[in-house]
Amino acid sequence: MRGVYLASVCLHVLAAMTWVGGMVIFVAAVMPYFRHQDDKAREAFLQWFGARFRTLSWSCFAILAVTGVFNLWMRGVRIEDFLRAEWRGTAFGHLVLVKLALVVLAVATAALHERPATRRQARWLGRSLLLFGLAIVAVAVMLVRAL
Repeated sequence: MRGVYLASVCLHVLAAMTWVGGMVIFVAAVMPYFRHQDDKAREAFLQWFGARFRTLSWSCFAILAVTGVFNLWMRGVRIEDFLRAEWRGTAFGHLVLVKLALVVLAVATAALHERPATRRQARWLGRSLLLFGLAIVAVAVMLVRAL
């Protein structure tokens, strides 16, 4: 069973790398290029890229949800633990809850980002989503390295 757990952890990390890494590349490399292009070219690319990255992102979210639940279960966390104040009061329990809250915010932001009203709103939502992703990674590191 340990092999299945390790494979699940690897898949979880790979999905997180794909999602967050895609956003970092987009912000750091793609968008700076398109700032110097005409609006029509930028809009066409964003439509094309958005459709592809949307599918990839939601696939990553699904993989992260399934592997995340499994990984917690393999570490001995059960649903009833979330209701126990003593578990929530531990450093591990607290970090799991923080990570889950950030995940909920990221998924909600991603859903809002699907159909932004304005370009400004799209930029704000995209940047927020990247920050949530980076915060999730930071909390994940604390979960496995600080405890």
